Amino acid sequence: MNLNRFLVFAGKVTLAHVVTYLASGTIAYPLLTREFYMGPNPIFATFMRTEAEPALWSHVMTWFIPAQLLRGLLISAALYPFCDILATWSFVKRCLSIAGLYIVLGFWAAAVAAPGTIEGWVYLRPEITGYAHFKVQPEIILQGFALAAWVAGWMVQEPGKPA
Repeated sequence: MNLNRFLVFAGKVTLAHVVTYLASGTIAYPLLTREFYMGPNPIFATFMRTEAEPALWSHVMTWFIPAQLLRGLLISAALYPFCDILATWSFVKRCLSIAGLYIVLGFWAAAVAAPGTIEGWVYLRPEITGYAHFKVQPEIILQGFALAAWVAGWMVQEPGKPA
């Protein structure tokens, strides 16, 4: 493995992840999901830290960026072995493949009981209704495609050079 090549790739993927994660959340929260965290029936507050409890929320504010940097690094490590083959594909095929991996394996099929995942539909309490499961989807899909498009765009192969 070429360490310099991996570090450049990891830096790009991590930047793309952090920016698209923040942008997607910034768009989706006020438009789609705020009601699940704040207000008269904050159903996600039963199992998540929310800004409604500042003492707990301070933990999120401390670890939010480091956690996303780690996630970006892990995403890069998972994608890196496929760089050479991905670079030979068209932008659309690269983008759809990366988005599919992120959305399908990283979210819908993830082995975690979270709103919007298959495991969530099975294991979460009935207070997390189908409405909540569907309402979180646009944020995940938006971030998955934005991240995939950004990374796929960077993976354009220069003639005679590996991506």
